[in-house]
Amino acid sequence: MKTFGRFGMGRTRKWLASAIGASILATSVSSAAWAISKEEIMTLAKLGINEDEIIKAIDKDKTIFELSVVEILELKKANVPEKVIKYMLQTPKKFGSGATTGPTGPTGPTGPKEPEETEEQKKAREERLRLEAQKLIEEKRKAEEAQRAAYAQGVLAKGRTLGDEGKWVEAIQAFQAFVAQGNFAPDSEEAYFAKFGIANALVKAGLLQSAASMLVDLVLEGPEKPFFQTAFSQLRELRKKVDYSPPQIERLADYAGKIGGFSRGFQDEFNYVMGEFFHEGQDWGKAVSFLDAVTPGAPDYAKAQYLKGYIEVQNELYKSAVESFQRAIIATEENGSAGEVKDLSFLALARIAYKIGDYDAAIYYYRKIPQGSYKQAQAFYESSWVYFLKADYSRALGTFHTLDTPYFSHYFYPEVWILEATAYLNLCHFDRTKLALQRFEEEVLPLITPLESFLQKTSKPEDFYSALVGVVNGKKLFDLPEKLVQPVLANVEFYNLYRTIKQIEGEQARIEKDGGPLAAYGSELRDKLVKLRKDRIREVGLTIRLILGDTLQELQKFRTKYVEIGVDMADIIIDEEDRRQRARDEGRAADDKKAEAGSATAIIGSDTWRWPFENEFWSDEIGSFRSMIKDQCVRQASE
Repeated sequence: MKTFGRFGMGRTRKWLASAIGASILATSVSSAAWAISKEEIMTLAKLGINEDEIIKAIDKDKTIFELSVVEILELKKANVPEKVIKYMLQTPKKFGSGATTGPTGPTGPTGPKEPEETEEQKKAREERLRLEAQKLIEEKRKAEEAQRAAYAQGVLAKGRTLGDEGKWVEAIQAFQAFVAQGNFAPDSEEAYFAKFGIANALVKAGLLQSAASMLVDLVLEGPEKPFFQTAFSQLRELRKKVDYSPPQIERLADYAGKIGGFSRGFQDEFNYVMGEFFHEGQDWGKAVSFLDAVTPGAPDYAKAQYLKGYIEVQNELYKSAVESFQRAIIATEENGSAGEVKDLSFLALARIAYKIGDYDAAIYYYRKIPQGSYKQAQAFYESSWVYFLKADYSRALGTFHTLDTPYFSHYFYPEVWILEATAYLNLCHFDRTKLALQRFEEEVLPLITPLESFLQKTSKPEDFYSALVGVVNGKKLFDLPEKLVQPVLANVEFYNLYRTIKQIEGEQARIEKDGGPLAAYGSELRDKLVKLRKDRIREVGLTIRLILGDTLQELQKFRTKYVEIGVDMADIIIDEEDRRQRARDEGRAADDKKAEAGSATAIIGSDTWRWPFENEFWSDEIGSFRSMIKDQCVRQASE
């Protein structure tokens, strides 16, 4: 009876939604004066109206939607069907004259061209810059005056000086004595000054974790406070060095409309930090709104555009993403800031090109990653897949060779031998196929059993962390193969958590050594750090467990592929011999000439140098290796 009741109610709700939706559709299309709006489309989607019916309503009104990235994310969040969103994006071209701008694919890192500015525009821009510089100087002067006034009293001034000199214990004692002797309330102006003084002393002493929560409290006091800007900048610097994103930072978004009195430079900094924070929390809409507010020419503009592009990729807005990454590249070239963003943007453009099947564009962007970049190995690895899928085995094998050089020995790409074996198999070089499989068998297969054993017998996050640190330090307490540490060390999340733990441990040692005179406050700092370290070790342990679990699944998949290649090779050898026999029977001599010995080449000017393909490496020609191996398969006329 209960089940029937739920079924009946479900049908009633569905019918009611359809009826309401039909009513809205009828209202929307009944008058040309009322074009269907974005909000109405979201309502129709919420009511479960069929996507084709919504598109008909758009067609009827010939509504033109000029959707921003934020609006697209809003539609996605409201579960508007992808088909409807794509149709809405086509309406400017379908119903209006405004064709979409920008490249239709990854055609190069130049981006849309800006019109040349007139002399009047140039003068106006220079005047704006001059006024902005004056405003910045005046803002700095006022902030310094406010801070000097705040510390005009003897004890506060002395405490600030001690903190700036790195005498953090004496500084904290001075501020604590000031608050205690004055009996100031926690929400008083004096207590606010003292709190900043203590936080500043901790920051100057490098005790970032100990200062973090105090800095958040200070900025949450609001933009009208004299130390808002200083505390915010210190909080940002702290976030660069340790993994720190407490949920309270979200409340700073409420101040977005209250920072207009600050310099453009600080507004850009504020908007970027908030965009970065919401990006980390995957609140895409808020992230993009803040990132869009970072102005071109700002030091953070390139990073803002890169993060925006990342968000657009996550939401499959590839055309917009291409434009964002291009702007990021141009910004790094114009102001020389955020050099690493340039490499990341080229890598992102390559991945977009790969995603849409434009392999030539993907290779173009991968080759933009310069030698010496920390992303070079990743670019080589991903480009090897592109060459492989293009059946460009000469370059694919050359790239596999590159990854096997000592220069990349600290990276772990277990599937390279599988790809190499497949390439040789497709060229009917069966001996080389066997050698590649042998390398996989010797170097990769032995890792699977100990990893399975380690994951089965290790359960506590703390043990995962201890095992990894032990292996790095040369200890073999947990039987974790050293090579399997590499995927963990290459993980960004692990890196951020690990350096945070090391920061905490450094602070613990510092407080243990020098913090004795702080008595109860020193104990409070120590207790907080103990809890922080425990929480972070648990977090990093779970991260290690996840990475190793994914690695095991990959290895097991490659093991299956290894077996399949062996079976396929046996079949292909028989098939190839049958072809040769048929060719002989038909009186056409099969070309049994042995292929030339495999070699790799590096182009040096106009010359070509060759050497045996295996085990010889020239660092200045990394990335230029080519295999000269020939196809030995007997092809039928139809092939």
